[in-house]
Amino acid sequence: MMPTFASHLSTNKLPSTGERPFSRWLLSVFVGLLCTNMAIPVAALASDASLTPVGSVTKALTNHEVTVQAVISSVREPSSPRAPYLVNLTEAGATVPLVYWSDMQPQLASKVKVGNTIRVTALVNVFRDALQLRLRNAAALDVINAVAGAAETATNATATAARPTAPPVETVIGAIKADWVDRAVIISGTIAASETIDKTQRLGVQDATGEIPVVLGEKALSGLSAAQLQPGRALTITGPVKLESGKPTIVLEAAGAVKLAPQ
Repeated sequence: MMPTFASHLSTNKLPSTGERPFSRWLLSVFVGLLCTNMAIPVAALASDASLTPVGSVTKALTNHEVTVQAVISSVREPSSPRAPYLVNLTEAGATVPLVYWSDMQPQLASKVKVGNTIRVTALVNVFRDALQLRLRNAAALDVINAVAGAAETATNATATAARPTAPPVETVIGAIKADWVDRAVIISGTIAASETIDKTQRLGVQDATGEIPVVLGEKALSGLSAAQLQPGRALTITGPVKLESGKPTIVLEAAGAVKLAPQ
């Protein structure tokens, strides 16, 4: 009769020399079953990437690193040597800005393109009460899905440059929404707040329908002084709508984009 595992337990002794091949076989079967059972949860863990939804990135995670996967909805280059690149990441209707500085741009230029889906690990940070992700290592950003190759991107850029741009649309501030990105608008209102940052001027401009941030670059500031851009001053501005921290912002780069009303 062939020995069984139960008989070995009942006798509480090692099998005889003739039984050793069967013991080895039984041991290998036991180990194989153990490894098979252990493999199932390991595979499940490997397939469950530890991603944080963009909508779940809040100030409660400040100074914690998170990994997000999202689409690049806009890219803003630095307005001065000390300013960072600002890359808006959008996922499931939520947007969070990712910032990094010019020293990383040589490694990231080919990856950071509008429309690309990226996965990035960055530090949750709050700057001027606005939530952002700060990239500390260029190697922590990977492209998951590229919208186009370099040659196609260049072709598209040439075609876009050749197309005539739509004329600015005169509107009220309250009508400007997040989906107006890159649409040129004309608004009239008064300055509610004014702040100089590096070589740019940040304004809060309001009318009867609401308030919107306005950023003036060096060219837009040509011929203007900070003393002229004080709260209460009426003005008309013309420029494109961008997203900053998920909020519509008018960014002025062209000279003559600001027309001050007579005092």
